[in-house]
Amino acid sequence: MPIVTLLPSGRMIEIPSGTMLFDAACRAGLPVASSCSAEAVCGKCVMKIHSGPEKLNAPTEHERKLLARDKRDPAERISCMVHVYGDCTVSTSYW
Repeated sequence: MPIVTLLPSGRMIEIPSGTMLFDAACRAGLPVASSCSAEAVCGKCVMKIHSGPEKLNAPTEHERKLLARDKRDPAERISCMVHVYGDCTVSTSYW
């Protein structure tokens, strides 16, 4: 099962393959910003991918549009649209 490492705490959580990154952080007890309840509308649940981007699903056209709309860093992803299939390390500005 994949392990997601959450920075800066270094907290690690093992999750079933295919779990949304949003859900992984919530299961780890960390807050995740969202005004749309993970419905892929607001884009506030963005997380920076530090390692393992190849272990995540590719961004959909909808996710690319949200990231472009908000002028996000290329290493950032919308966590409610990201499925984890292998180990990765992530952070967000409010942890």
